[in-house]
Amino acid sequence: MKTLLTILTNAAHLTLTDGEEYPSGFWAEEFAVPYQMFKEAGYTVDFATLGGIAPTVDKSSLDPDFMKWVRPPFMQIDDAAAAAKYRNTIEQAGGLRSPKDIARLTRDDIASYDGIYIVGGHACMEDMPASPPMTRFLLAVLALNKPLASVCHGPTAFLSPRDMAGQSPFAGYRVTCFSHVEEFYTRINGRLPLVLEIELNRLGLEYSKGPYPWASHVVVDRNLVTGQNPFSSEAMAKAFLDLLENAHDHLYDRRAS
Repeated sequence: MKTLLTILTNAAHLTLTDGEEYPSGFWAEEFAVPYQMFKEAGYTVDFATLGGIAPTVDKSSLDPDFMKWVRPPFMQIDDAAAAAKYRNTIEQAGGLRSPKDIARLTRDDIASYDGIYIVGGHACMEDMPASPPMTRFLLAVLALNKPLASVCHGPTAFLSPRDMAGQSPFAGYRVTCFSHVEEFYTRINGRLPLVLEIELNRLGLEYSKGPYPWASHVVVDRNLVTGQNPFSSEAMAKAFLDLLENAHDHLYDRRAS
């Protein structure tokens, strides 16, 4: 059986630097589009959050009047139909209301998955940046050389882990995430607890972004796939599935030899 683990933020808000609790959660497109692609590719998908808390979808990510602002302006999409499709996918996703607790996942549990996907959303900055369970989880993922993918603010999870020398184990990886420029388009710019692009660069990761805001941009480096923004979700999922297929083929070749 082919199985993936999807990680989501457990937070329903992001605490801004002025103390405001900004309503947030996971981003619908970044969950629904990859999830459907994973299922269509024959994968069973499990879910996990910190604490095993049921995740909350960011309501703005299902608002047709808002969705047009997080994609290239030349893209003509029926936002009402897309929002309905995302909502239905979220409602029908078995197990999403009762996710596993990341802290309770053993090394053997992690080893049983073909790959790990971390969904984005501004709320990732609330629960993921300084989490010991997330640190232990990602160090195990890296030690097991598991294919790992994330999009938008999901790479916030990469900020916490350190190796035995105190350095980020992701240092030197080529990555992307929601850009500093794109943050300027949000109403919470200037009040964010961190700017992810800047923090990843500070830790020694090699960041790149698309040629213009909201462009689809995906980076693949070794067993890591990252996407820049919500509009990158489809291309990111395709690249991740390609990586998973290659990893499966190599494993099969080794067992056959």
